[in-house]
Amino acid sequence: MSAKWTVKEIEECESTFNVARKLPAWTIVTTQRQTRGRGRFNRTWFGNTGGLWATYNLPIDSKLNRHWGVLPLVAGAAVIETLKEYNIKGLRLRWPNDVLVGKAKLAGILVERPSTDMASIGIGINMFNDINDIREKAADPVTRLCEVLPACPSIKKLRTLLGDTLAEMFSYFVESGVDSILPILGTAWGESLPVVAITDKERHVGRFIGVDFDGSPILARADGTRYVVPGITVNRLKELI
Repeated sequence: MSAKWTVKEIEECESTFNVARKLPAWTIVTTQRQTRGRGRFNRTWFGNTGGLWATYNLPIDSKLNRHWGVLPLVAGAAVIETLKEYNIKGLRLRWPNDVLVGKAKLAGILVERPSTDMASIGIGINMFNDINDIREKAADPVTRLCEVLPACPSIKKLRTLLGDTLAEMFSYFVESGVDSILPILGTAWGESLPVVAITDKERHVGRFIGVDFDGSPILARADGTRYVVPGITVNRLKELI
């Protein structure tokens, strides 16, 4: 591991976020079982033995304040970059925090800010864990790494690789700005797809073509106009194919 990470391993906890927020930057908190993991809008989920459930604490610069909404996308791109070496067909990112293989969800990401100078990046990746219960309850298809790879890496190896990629990509983002990361995100998203952005008050239909400076999704409408949907208002971005 080239980045100077300290790893704190826990057999079971409610959420690696809850543990990590009390620890310094350059700490990874990982657990075998997570009983109350958190997603967007405080949605909860369970991570059982065999998956990668971890929170990475990274130092951040104050210049990122106005671009905070982009950080989950940068983290997602880091997951994609880490998994690229395994040549997984159909691997892609879905706004804002899902990693998919085709239409099936492989991983989820959440970024929080426990202090002004640190970001906590929570990542959950289905690897060897039993996902039958998730499949029964999830709104979308789900998959796991051992189903899409003939030779799946160990949890520890993937955790290490991911730590290095996160450190490298966040450093690049801080030094080079939002515009520098957009080509990487464009590759991670793959082709432009028709979507509906669902908010509490309305539904915006269009073709997803990228993000604004703050990470909000940009949709191209049928009439050729473009519309930025404020990311903080979007409950879900649903693909229409």
